[in-house]
Amino acid sequence: MFTKLKNTFETPIYIVTSGLKTFTGTEVDGVKQGIDYKKIWSPDAEQLYSILPERYWNDFHLTVMTINRRIPPHTDTEIISTINFYIETENCETVFYKSKVDNPRTFQIENQTDGYIFMDEDLEPVASFIAKPNEIWLLDVKEIHSVEPLGDIKLRKAVTLGSFKHDYNAVRAMLEETGCI
Repeated sequence: MFTKLKNTFETPIYIVTSGLKTFTGTEVDGVKQGIDYKKIWSPDAEQLYSILPERYWNDFHLTVMTINRRIPPHTDTEIISTINFYIETENCETVFYKSKVDNPRTFQIENQTDGYIFMDEDLEPVASFIAKPNEIWLLDVKEIHSVEPLGDIKLRKAVTLGSFKHDYNAVRAMLEETGCI
């Protein structure tokens, strides 16, 4: 589901190289609300990747994720695990769920392929965490999860190492190998 790493990090220097995926809806004051992922380049990339055994580095991509609203319960599209290096957290809780019903209701929004949004009424929370800046967390993003503001949310930002190839358990084993958990 999720694991906090022993390590902390210094906010890396990075530049956005291209857009990747955007899951946004309504606009507030001309700003689309939701999640935005962008590919980045960083002179600090090797330091970020160093939490993983080097033989796996090519199996992960480096992005920056920004969130500016509540993100309802969902599973991620395409990516199967992520390591989030939290930069700005804005007092949000990441909540994981299980279904209370046999067939939870789902729908997809634009850009979702194998991920889904779930109806709150069909779920019950099972675990959660509140990330702080400079903390690193491994998440199983194929499990149902949400981002819940604990007040007004301005921006939540994390540099991410995401994998389309390695699931949560495999990445957890990698982090154990490097002594990060």
